[in-house]
Amino acid sequence: MNEYLENQLNKSVVYQQLKDNCERNNQHEVLALVAKVGTFAVERLKTVIKNMPEFTLHDDTHIFNMLTIIGKLIPQENMRKLSTPDLFMLIVSVFLHDIGMAPDEKHILAWKNQLPETEYDEELKEEREKFARFRLTYTHQLADIERLEAEQEFSKAQLLEDYIVTEYIRTTHSIRAREIIAKYWAGEIVYQDTDLTEDLATICFSHNESYTYLLQMETFRVCGQDEYLCIPFVATVLRLADIIDFDPKRTPSVLFSHLAVKNPVSLSEWKKHQSINAWTISPRKLLFSAQCEHPAIEATILAFCDQIDEELRNGTVILSNLSDEGMDIDVEVYKIPLPPQVDRRKIQAKKDIISGKSIYRYHDTKFSLSKKQIIDLLMGTKLYGKPEVALRELLQNSIDACLLRQKLSELWGIEYTPKVNVSLYTKNNVDYLRVSDNGVGMNQHIIDNYYTNVGCSYYSSREFSELMVSFKSSFTPISRFGIGILSCFMVCDSMEVTTRRIRERFECDEALHISIEGYESLFVISDSDKKEPGTDTILTLRPVHPWDRMNEEEFMQCIKAIVPNPAVQIEIETNKGSELYSSDYFDDLDLEPLLDYSWNNTKNIRKIDIDLTCEEYGFKGRGCIGILTKNGLPAEEIEILSKDVEIDGEIYTLSSNIKYKTNCITETSTSISVDEDGEIDTNTSWSERFKSKSSLSIHGIEVPYNLFPDYSNRMSKAVLKIPFPFSFRLDIGVNSDLNLNSARDQIIYDEKWLTFEENLYRIICRRLKDILSSSDWKILNEIIQKNNTDTFCRVANSFE
Repeated sequence: MNEYLENQLNKSVVYQQLKDNCERNNQHEVLALVAKVGTFAVERLKTVIKNMPEFTLHDDTHIFNMLTIIGKLIPQENMRKLSTPDLFMLIVSVFLHDIGMAPDEKHILAWKNQLPETEYDEELKEEREKFARFRLTYTHQLADIERLEAEQEFSKAQLLEDYIVTEYIRTTHSIRAREIIAKYWAGEIVYQDTDLTEDLATICFSHNESYTYLLQMETFRVCGQDEYLCIPFVATVLRLADIIDFDPKRTPSVLFSHLAVKNPVSLSEWKKHQSINAWTISPRKLLFSAQCEHPAIEATILAFCDQIDEELRNGTVILSNLSDEGMDIDVEVYKIPLPPQVDRRKIQAKKDIISGKSIYRYHDTKFSLSKKQIIDLLMGTKLYGKPEVALRELLQNSIDACLLRQKLSELWGIEYTPKVNVSLYTKNNVDYLRVSDNGVGMNQHIIDNYYTNVGCSYYSSREFSELMVSFKSSFTPISRFGIGILSCFMVCDSMEVTTRRIRERFECDEALHISIEGYESLFVISDSDKKEPGTDTILTLRPVHPWDRMNEEEFMQCIKAIVPNPAVQIEIETNKGSELYSSDYFDDLDLEPLLDYSWNNTKNIRKIDIDLTCEEYGFKGRGCIGILTKNGLPAEEIEILSKDVEIDGEIYTLSSNIKYKTNCITETSTSISVDEDGEIDTNTSWSERFKSKSSLSIHGIEVPYNLFPDYSNRMSKAVLKIPFPFSFRLDIGVNSDLNLNSARDQIIYDEKWLTFEENLYRIICRRLKDILSSSDWKILNEIIQKNNTDTFCRVANSFE
């Protein structure tokens, strides 16, 4: 054992107790093994700062801090009664629990794809593949990297790449610890004749798992005559010591001063530790002292104390549940008292030297939400203008569930026909709305973490990204902003849900039945006899609801309006029958409902039907354009009438002409009238004809928003400006998208809108150029260039 390691270990109470036991029993090989493991860990952990330069140190300082903390947490009387295997395992688990933070250099190079291809053996190829899958789940960071590289901000892009590598090291370090222990220490961690290597690997792995993992551990390992290792005890103490180590020694000021700490998460870690200047630890007391220079630092420390409190509570649960398993072991030795919580009284603001006053006032004041009032806001029409959005939410959830199962079925190589059923029926004078599907369904985990969590979508979770990456596939849900299941309570006071989730090719989770009596009630969950995967939702509608005055045909049209281009078959059932419809319905929709009466007058105006379908842009739809023509050629303005009339020797001109205006054609007329005094007045009036109108759906779901300026969107910048009238029906598919507001009735003006706008203009110009003769297109383009629609003019000009 080198001198440094020996000196540090000799300061540890737990090592001194182990040393006494070994010297008394002539077990010097145990101390030699501790020295061997310690030397390995200290040397290897020095590389952590190289690969994770912006995160707190997981080095030998952390190791010896933890050993000190363990010596303070365990009462002396209990320490003396611990077995030699207990003491030995406490020390070596501290040495190796973070060893996964120091992966092999060749693995890091493989993750970064920086090795020559000839050096990739099967292990390194597997490592590269695992990291590549992990990297793909960081969708936002990858988009930022692509943008930064396009802007030639290569250092910032590399910082994000390094961040992803760091996150991979951090999130997988407990798995890697187990692998490193297996690789370098298999058969080496032996006490007498008992191999404890697997137990050590499990303990080290457990420190990054939920505390419930410890409840499933084997309690005792027999290590000799009346000698036992208490595995959950060691694992619990390890977790506590790890999280309690929380002071400047872990973030030396010289490193903090000279390292370019750029990542906000790591900066928070450095600052948090930097402020801790002292602590008191005993079996019944845990006190931190900190002088903070900013309330954000104090808030961070207090939040970390909350985590320690939770670990203390969990540790108490684990230790109190220890039993001797019928082996006549004194388990009370392991049921050490733990502090109930962190004493926070000495965590405070730094004081000004001259005035002696705190440099800031800390109050835990921040935005908070009143659950009831916020839900009342969502349930009313203040945020969501129409209560029928509840049906839209249910439909889009069912369609997503079917599309995901369809994707999984393709990957599994099994047949599957997706289907959604919507029914409105009356029973005992009560109306019910039912939406059912044969999609992926839900299990308890999905219900707890996503279904009941407002604003938390499974499809935007890391869990879902990892699922898609594991299948080397992608999936774009049709769901957009919404409040999910809560929206149902806009139209009902109670609901029943029956669901079963498909897990593997031929495996399903247990079926569940959920009863919800109002949005403030508990979920009553019980077993269900549902055989097939999918979800059935039944709403008990209020006496007054959006569909109570509709007849069967009107209800069916309501569904079709909400989902005009369904990605899966939808069956609509009423008391009088049923109807099945699919995406063919969208293909057959007529444009006539979008064209006002003025479109019927085709004199001097040519109506041109165009196909907007474009796989490249993800467009599906049709449109109609109105073009002014004179003598068969495109015209900028047409004079319909110009006549001079002489009255009492004075000439008056009567006129009428039509010309283009943005998104329409205007008619201007001059007429004469006689007032009550017999005076003749000249009047000029104008009116809009051939007004543009749109019908938009995104991924098959209607967006009740007119893309042309009107009263409802007068404050929005996300509107089309076209130099002639154009009415159209369009569905935006997977290769295109638009961001919407919470109510899903306004489009956000952003990069996605600008891309969509330009792509639509490009399709219009391309189709017009294909339909018109080259000379007619040239004339029309010259007219377009005189208009003030800048974006459209620029796009049209590119089709010269």
